[in-house]
Amino acid sequence: MIKANLIWTDESNKFETLDDSDCLLILTTPTLLASQLFHFSTPAKAYIEQVFDDEGFAGNKGECIFVQGLKAFKTSYSSDSENNRQNEISQQLADVKRVLFYGVDFALFETSDALNYSSCVQAVSDINNPSKVNYSSYASDSNSAFNLKRRSDLSQNDAPAFRYLEQQFDALFKKLKSVSVTLEKLSLMALSSNETASSDPVNTIASHSQFLGALLRSYFKHGYHFKGYKTNNRSVSSSRVRDGNNGANNASNNEAINQALDIRGTLFLALDAKHFNNAQKRLVSHTIRYETALNAAMTWAKDLAHMPANLCTPDYLAEQAQNLAQTFNTVSCDILSESTLKQLGMNGYLAVNAGSQFAATMPILRYTAKGLENSPPVVLIGKGVTFDSGGFTLKRSPDMRHMIYDMAGAGCVLGVIQAVATLGLNINIIGIVASADNAIDGKAYRPGDIITMHSGKTVEVMSTDAEGRMLMADAISYAKQFSPSVIIDIATLTGAAISALGHKATALFSNSSALESALVEAGELANDRCWPFPFWPEYQDAITSQHADMMNTGINSPGAISAGCFLSRFADGTPWAHLDVAGTAFTYTKSLSATGRPIPLLLSYLSRCAIKNKR
Repeated sequence: MIKANLIWTDESNKFETLDDSDCLLILTTPTLLASQLFHFSTPAKAYIEQVFDDEGFAGNKGECIFVQGLKAFKTSYSSDSENNRQNEISQQLADVKRVLFYGVDFALFETSDALNYSSCVQAVSDINNPSKVNYSSYASDSNSAFNLKRRSDLSQNDAPAFRYLEQQFDALFKKLKSVSVTLEKLSLMALSSNETASSDPVNTIASHSQFLGALLRSYFKHGYHFKGYKTNNRSVSSSRVRDGNNGANNASNNEAINQALDIRGTLFLALDAKHFNNAQKRLVSHTIRYETALNAAMTWAKDLAHMPANLCTPDYLAEQAQNLAQTFNTVSCDILSESTLKQLGMNGYLAVNAGSQFAATMPILRYTAKGLENSPPVVLIGKGVTFDSGGFTLKRSPDMRHMIYDMAGAGCVLGVIQAVATLGLNINIIGIVASADNAIDGKAYRPGDIITMHSGKTVEVMSTDAEGRMLMADAISYAKQFSPSVIIDIATLTGAAISALGHKATALFSNSSALESALVEAGELANDRCWPFPFWPEYQDAITSQHADMMNTGINSPGAISAGCFLSRFADGTPWAHLDVAGTAFTYTKSLSATGRPIPLLLSYLSRCAIKNKR
């Protein structure tokens, strides 16, 4: 896992972060480049300028130049008594192993846009500052903040500020990899004079939480690495590393499931203390804490999704849920065994697992905020099919190996609860891990079977490969006993969602317009977008059965919508949303492609709910 270290500096300790750094990353613009080079010694500066000339580097957006060998100039360094402090800084920069200059686009800070920019950035900061969120004007604030445009790229792409900045940082870290720079020990600091401090990209990014969040999100994303199971890499952890000590017991809990701490990389973020007031410092710390918790959650979810099905079984997911509860005193866990599920009449749930050698489980996690013990919870339900062969409706062989990802929804629920517990959000959450293994043997369920679900409704099985909705329907029905404020299920449910939206947006279905709008807005703010699908009564006709209350697939119908219609019948009057993440939780046919989505969307939504509860 990788992390970010925040260091508040003054002139006396600013460059101490370089001692442990492999590479100094300098964000630049054509107008700032000269003042940034001023910090290097005269011979080093001459060398760098020559490299710039040779490569045609001017600091324009997307330009990247990698400079090595600066230590060679340390021996030729000579003191200048007239500018002793500058010589000291230059001497320290001579110790840097490598420097990468990267041109960023900060045209939105130009004077011509200053008035519009100032108000927009304030709105961005307010939305991310829990003490300043105004829910009555939330929609208009978010539109003004995130539809900020400039005359070039922003106007063409109609991109929100967060997304636009994250795209730039994505390009940056891809460039780093292309020149064989690892992301393990990077330093990022402002190299500016007193006159240019306010316009330095690093200072600007850190001053506004949305921009800093985009930087950290991109760094964490590109620094992720799943070690796998090669015999020359015995230190591999088969699960996750937890961050945060909020309510933690002791370290032995983590050791018990082979979760050795493995920090693979660090971004040292050195910020000028004098450039930030106390409120800004708190906002910087809050943003780093939030993004770090989010990264830990996504890392865990991705690690779980990448595990093979012989290791990541329903019992294994249950163990992970139990260990999560042991780590935080605000989280408790109950495990419903296969025998208990049978007693409860979870027949749809158990039908999916009937052909498996592994027992089905249903872990139920409860996160309870102090003072909200009697408040209705948000229920999150994650599809946890640890392997989906399709059952008798067998999947095609070449693509079947990727069905280890069919438990990505369950990993998402575990990760979200970990993040919420780490941040201590003011909200009650119940997380249900709907876990089973869709295999084939003589006991497996078949097309044509009629199954009485937990709710008492009957289902005609048309396809055993439509197993996720059978599992989730019983879990949704069971969840209503908690009298939740809302139910949100997360499932890699249909290939039709991929056909409709590709791998860019999550398909959203809901019986509540308010919940639908809140999730869409949360996804926009988190750059983890979802798109609502129509849910008209006419679509329900496609799953009408002659023999039962409904069929588990539609006939000549849009598959993702038919699946949503099916699930809606088990939510009844409870506000409910279904997130079909088949296209966003991983990339179909591509190995090691788990993304951790839609954890950013859900954490964004829950954070805003928590702020509302606090008020």
